[in-house]
Amino acid sequence: MKVEPLQAQASSRPGYALLLVVVTMLLFTAMLAVVHRQAGAALRVESVRTLQQQRDEGSMAALARGLALLETGAPPATNYVCGTTINTSKGALPFTLTFTYEGKDSGDELWRVRAAPTADYEHPDPMPNGFLP
Repeated sequence: MKVEPLQAQASSRPGYALLLVVVTMLLFTAMLAVVHRQAGAALRVESVRTLQQQRDEGSMAALARGLALLETGAPPATNYVCGTTINTSKGALPFTLTFTYEGKDSGDELWRVRAAPTADYEHPDPMPNGFLP
């Protein structure tokens, strides 16, 4: 029994394997570019949302304290300013609350409450426990 060595057969379509590899790599690279763009956009949106939440956490808590204080009665002046300290993720931060009288509507007094971080040069009076009715 005679064993013949294996011989490579010549293909009638030379170069198609290389073309197939190039096309596959091109499609894979295009798919990675699309995924990278979408992932980058999602990361940017989440980082902006996180920064907005950190920015607003102290102001919202100070505003909530101001509204709770307003429920105890009317401030002693039409433009009343007081300060409070709020614990945030960055530590304790001072905030200034401004109560501005806006007038009456259907017998109810209207007040505008504004909360802002206290500047270094500001020294507002501390927030009282309540207003006299």
